[in-house]
Amino acid sequence: MEQRTSDRHADALRRLTALIERPEPLDVVAAGLVIASEEYPDLDIPAERLRMEALGKEASTRIEGLSNPFARLDALRTYLFEELGFRGNDQNYYDPRNSFLNEVLHRRLGIPLSLSILYIEIARRAGLEARGVGLPGHFVVRVDDDGRRLLVDPYHGGTVIAEEDCRELVSRATGRPGLYSPGLLDGVGPKEILGRLLRNLKRIYLAQEDHRRALAVVEKLRRVFPDEATELRDRGFLLAHLERHGAAVADLETYLSLHPHAPDANAVRGRVVWLRRRITEPS
Repeated sequence: MEQRTSDRHADALRRLTALIERPEPLDVVAAGLVIASEEYPDLDIPAERLRMEALGKEASTRIEGLSNPFARLDALRTYLFEELGFRGNDQNYYDPRNSFLNEVLHRRLGIPLSLSILYIEIARRAGLEARGVGLPGHFVVRVDDDGRRLLVDPYHGGTVIAEEDCRELVSRATGRPGLYSPGLLDGVGPKEILGRLLRNLKRIYLAQEDHRRALAVVEKLRRVFPDEATELRDRGFLLAHLERHGAAVADLETYLSLHPHAPDANAVRGRVVWLRRRITEPS
């Protein structure tokens, strides 16, 4: 069982790396499905893509002939959120299934980010120009249509929102309205979206003390953002939890060599000392 899990993880890392290294922009949906495949070994990724293509094709027919941007978005909202029933999972927000795109497609439940990823994919297939907007504590979609910049909140039923609503969403999610700035509405790129998806899963698994799954997520984050030393540090801590002490020391010492004056450097050094004692203690 452990070997099969290790093989699935290695395969997911290999496929994710191949997607990241392509010269064209990262395909977030393909990457998200690869991430899900580690948890769902029988996942048929081409079939899931076909499901999204079908949704996009139907969405295209719903907005065909509509010239008003608001009318187009309302037709898309009616199709996705009223007819198909996609909605935010208020009852179990931290269920990891909310971050796996195959589960979101089948259960029609998700969190702001996963619902936004699907909304963007379907909107683009319907001919709309859509991109993600990563607000602190929330995620929405920007649609540029006929010279208008419109904002949509897929978590709250696909409603069109105003900039002031974004400020309020940040305030409610974080308790810090000052974190909002108009520049956030410029949107984020595919790597940032994928990183946010992975960090959501990382937080969930850490809260559940599921160190094996958290480690698998961190190793994917290392592929997406190889220069982020904090993920190297976190991998070291997770390896320590899993009693892989030698590998943990190697990661933490590399982190300290890269950032010797980091705010947490002394705490990390203390952890390294403790781990070295564990390594040398007789069993």
